[in-house]
Amino acid sequence: MMIRLILADDHTLVRNAIAQALEATGQFRVVCQCADGTELYQAALNVAADVILMDISMPKMNGFVALDKILQQRPDSKIIALSMHNEMEYIDAIRRGGARGYVFKDATTEQLTQVILRVIGGKTWFPQTANGSDATNPAAGETAGPSLDVLTRREREVFFLVVAGRSTREIANLLAMSPKTAENHRGKVLRKLSASNTVELIHFAAKRGLLEP
Repeated sequence: MMIRLILADDHTLVRNAIAQALEATGQFRVVCQCADGTELYQAALNVAADVILMDISMPKMNGFVALDKILQQRPDSKIIALSMHNEMEYIDAIRRGGARGYVFKDATTEQLTQVILRVIGGKTWFPQTANGSDATNPAAGETAGPSLDVLTRREREVFFLVVAGRSTREIANLLAMSPKTAENHRGKVLRKLSASNTVELIHFAAKRGLLEP
């Protein structure tokens, strides 16, 4: 039986190329392709799949938020992040968010296949970073000060939307909450990360390699 995949990437040519390469191995069938995080979230809830391959930098809802929202509803989902980012903090944030793997976009089809099979087998796989730090080790390359671990899942969603430039009303709409609740979560994020305003949150994210291009 072939492994069913949901594939999310906002670049159509990249998405199609990955799908074709994986299906050509004879081991996988891409059952759904998504162009943004909102489409991915809906697909994850409604399309039967064994593994989700997810770009991080997506419009409408970025990968960090999509990851959190999917795992809230489908905690057993096997999600592998696809990204160009090789910073340890970036990789570690995805790992701590509940993903099962992380693959660089310049990986070969064989490498991606191996990671998918590893995840299907109940294991995880996270690469070493460009500077040699072990991304599976929370202590490697650790930045001083508070970390995202102090935030709840919902607060992490709000954090990534705030640093992506979303307004309180946009955050409320995306996360299906009232503007007042969104503002309350934003205040908790600021306090827990010892930030006074949005600019300081952006600096926090930049120092840890969490800003999207």
